[in-house]
Amino acid sequence: MVKPRAVTILTEPVFARGEKPGLLDSRMHNSRPSEPPERLGTADFPAHLFDAFAEAFSIGSWTWDIASGDLELHSSALDARNVPRTLKTRNAEASTTMKLLHHWLDSCTPGATNTASFTLRTDPVAVRILCVERTETTVRGLLQDCTAETLTSENDQRFRMAFMGAAHGIGLVGLDGSWLQVNEALCQMLGYTEKELRERTFQDITHTDDLENDLDLLHECIEGKRNAYHMEKRYHRKNGDIISALLSVAVLRAENGVPLYFISQIQDITAQKEAEGELVAARDEAKRASAAKSSFLASMSHEIRTPMTGVMGMLDMLQESGVSGDQLELVKTARSSAEMLLSIINDVLDMAKLEAGKVEIASRDFNAETLLRTVCDMMAARAESKGLKFNAVLPLSTRTWLKGDPDRISQILFNLLGNAVKFTEHGDVSLTAEVRQAGDGLELVLRVADTGRGIPAEKVDRIFQEFERVQDGASSQIEGTGLGLAIVQRLVDAMNGSVQVESIEGKGSLFTVSLPLAAGAAPAETQAPAAAIEETSGTAPQPAAPLSVLVVEDNAVNRKVIGSVLSIAGIEPTYAFDGAQALEAVKEQDFDIVFMDVMMPVMDGLTATKKLREVGFAMPILGLTANAMEHHREACFEAGMDDHIAKPFRPADILAALETHGGKRKQI
Repeated sequence: MVKPRAVTILTEPVFARGEKPGLLDSRMHNSRPSEPPERLGTADFPAHLFDAFAEAFSIGSWTWDIASGDLELHSSALDARNVPRTLKTRNAEASTTMKLLHHWLDSCTPGATNTASFTLRTDPVAVRILCVERTETTVRGLLQDCTAETLTSENDQRFRMAFMGAAHGIGLVGLDGSWLQVNEALCQMLGYTEKELRERTFQDITHTDDLENDLDLLHECIEGKRNAYHMEKRYHRKNGDIISALLSVAVLRAENGVPLYFISQIQDITAQKEAEGELVAARDEAKRASAAKSSFLASMSHEIRTPMTGVMGMLDMLQESGVSGDQLELVKTARSSAEMLLSIINDVLDMAKLEAGKVEIASRDFNAETLLRTVCDMMAARAESKGLKFNAVLPLSTRTWLKGDPDRISQILFNLLGNAVKFTEHGDVSLTAEVRQAGDGLELVLRVADTGRGIPAEKVDRIFQEFERVQDGASSQIEGTGLGLAIVQRLVDAMNGSVQVESIEGKGSLFTVSLPLAAGAAPAETQAPAAAIEETSGTAPQPAAPLSVLVVEDNAVNRKVIGSVLSIAGIEPTYAFDGAQALEAVKEQDFDIVFMDVMMPVMDGLTATKKLREVGFAMPILGLTANAMEHHREACFEAGMDDHIAKPFRPADILAALETHGGKRKQI
């Protein structure tokens, strides 16, 4: 019986007669060590067998010409990859790799078989070169395409370098949660050595409150529902500290889709979370400070406006009492000072509301010419009192209806014209307005010019800042808060407009405001002329009976002021000192209108209004309040009031309210 043998085929290249080298010399070695290898001739192993062997293992040959430095490659595998057959290793343009190859080839020992090898990288392949034989003119040997092996090795090396050198933590995690491999950054982050960490699972160091969510997402990856996930979580460090981290996990699968392990990237965001916490705390503190500021301003507004109502009301009464001469001038001076104080209060409150973003821009129809003429009439009187000429240029284009916030537009004009009058000693102040087409809408352009002292060039860019004033020897004596232009800028911005200034020191200034507005609609005529009513009725109109008015006010001075104003209309009001008394008064008498102070002892005006509406009182209730913030006004309407009159009020405000609301029943 013939015993089987294991055979090892050893091949050596044979270079003969300058022909292409081939694998022609072989030996067969059996499994019995006592027997020497048997030499097999070429006839035993045909050339085509060796060619097939070479092709299967991507083996070829090469020849290097020592004189020229040309390297000739012979390999079907390289031919298939379009690798040049001839490579230059000596010329000046040779790459560093080729220069290294040249040095290596030149070091091969003549007349001997060399076993050293060199891996040559030349796009798109890697070739392992084995030097076998050197003569005086050439060096020859074998080559093998090792592209796949080299790329795998290089990829492994790159992965290891990225893995170990990453600034954030990276770990390979088994399906059971064990750490298979971790980098130095992760060890430093968690305070463990590599050995200590690999003895633990990620579950061991995960914060209890975050573990369930982490495991749920991990299981979804194992089940194939997702390939990766991201989450914020907390880890326990070795010393017991807790850190916050941003975790990114990806699952690696075999070719058949079976999950093998996870790659976890962990970024320490503890400092970021602490900073976020500090920002949240700072934001909350800012909100508390803003609320305290608003509360303070509301309180100061109420405390100042309440006596201001009495001061200005009494001055109005005194002026109407028939005083003349020096006494009338004294009254006017006192009234002017009171108005200046009120203007300062209003500026501070407006700025506070603008800073808090609580100013809402209304959108209602208004007549541009009517608004502009009203402002001009008021400012012309102020200019003339200083001996200034006031010019108004209102072309036909302003005789149109627009949609916007007429109150805020008036406020912008009052601030700009007020400054123009204030800072102009001689000459004139002018307002030029126009309404022009701008895209699909309209644009209201307002130009306020004066011949005043002007603004120094270096201060022009700062005049719209809060409390910024053009300070010099004269202007430092002019009253004001320095908030007027800052308010103008904020209001213009809120209306998506623009404001520009041109000024020459000593000659005057020009402010140009452009406001984009929509076209408005004129109100429909809802009432026939009085003459037509007379003709229809056939009888002369009878004078209306005086309204029955209830004034609910705890301040005696303010009661007296309101009473004196109502007496102008021939009304003798009934008084209540708080909300509780108002409820009793309504039970005993029918009233056409109620003026209700908001802040009172016993029962405030808002509570009293709600109770009156609950029992079916349907006549108008007008709020009187020294709280001028927007949310106070809204609170009045939410309680059931029909209107809101801010203190200090003018006699005209009360009379206008009577005309607007007197006797109108509210639908409840």
